[in-house]
Amino acid sequence: MTRRQEIMDILRKEPLTVEDLSIMLGVHVKRILDDMPHIEKSIRPKEKLVITPAQCRKCHFIFKDRRKIRTPSRCPNCKGSHIEAALFQIQDS
Repeated sequence: MTRRQEIMDILRKEPLTVEDLSIMLGVHVKRILDDMPHIEKSIRPKEKLVITPAQCRKCHFIFKDRRKIRTPSRCPNCKGSHIEAALFQIQDS
């Protein structure tokens, strides 16, 4: 089973961050970031990749329109750097 297939199987079971996947699979975060666009394109037709957006822990700003997968470094609202990472999960549509 390839790494991308493993990621898809894991994300079908529970929502996780890119960092969580990196730790579980023992690979660098960059590899997971590189895999995510491919995973989004290769999931089954009846499934979809659901992304719970990143959120600022200080002012609770939600990065809902962000298309980048990497966690933002600063909040545009309060300039805080404590950001809760986005969660990814594969669900049936």
